[in-house]
Amino acid sequence: MDQLPEGLRPGGRFAQWRRVLPRYAVVDVDGTLLGAGHHPTVPAIAAAHACRAAGLQLGLATGRMPAAVAELAATLRADGPHVVHNGAEVWAAGGLLAAWPLPVEAAARMRRLCAQRRLYAEFYLGDGYWVSERLPAAARHWELLRKAPDGDVVDLDEAAPVLKATVILFGEDPAPVLDALRAAGLNCGIAHAPALPEASFLNVTHPEADKGRALAVAAAHAGAAMDEVVAVGDGLNDLSMLAVVGTAIAMGQAPEAVRAAAHLVVPEFDADGVAHALRAIAAWASG
Repeated sequence: MDQLPEGLRPGGRFAQWRRVLPRYAVVDVDGTLLGAGHHPTVPAIAAAHACRAAGLQLGLATGRMPAAVAELAATLRADGPHVVHNGAEVWAAGGLLAAWPLPVEAAARMRRLCAQRRLYAEFYLGDGYWVSERLPAAARHWELLRKAPDGDVVDLDEAAPVLKATVILFGEDPAPVLDALRAAGLNCGIAHAPALPEASFLNVTHPEADKGRALAVAAAHAGAAMDEVVAVGDGLNDLSMLAVVGTAIAMGQAPEAVRAAAHLVVPEFDADGVAHALRAIAAWASG
């Protein structure tokens, strides 16, 4: 096998990796492209542009909603397709490609549980969101989303197609709430964002909604076989997409489970690991 590009080292599944000419790359946002700030680094932007110049289609795979990453996508010249809402939606330039909204009863259970336990939660519908209360601590998250809440969840039609519901805990132990959500029969996972290090995000989605399943739809739209897809991520919610692509790349600061699931590992975020990944992808695409 060819020598690995600078900055890349073997991951847990390196022995199974076979380099194929990439046609489509997807990159996680929080912890991969973005840290504590709102903008990617200059090396990351340059590497993303190099991917586009090499003819690669470039997309984002994120727990955020489309409006929260529109500026980032434009900066990177990433035209998609994009996986958003933690895999509950797939978007392309022409609009919505696929969606897996929560079952109506599951969304109702989520509402009841949040009311009973006095949990702060956000309920997402497409490119808008409704909140359980106007919690001052959540204002910093609203800034990250690039828009204020569209309304209060008590005013939301109970039959509305909720794509994702997120409980946000600020400095609290997430384990009891995570257990309560799962005991209520809800499909729930945990995520974190470097821009809000004190917060834990407990995301509730349709049981069939994850980044891996959504990425298969996105790749088909991009005209790429799964072995021609490269994915870069750092979180446990990235495991499903790392499992299905031809080249899975983990960030250096990712948990051991994520690095073990990857073919390759790059340096941590603070060492511009994503730029190393994107430069390597661009070089492979250029032949």
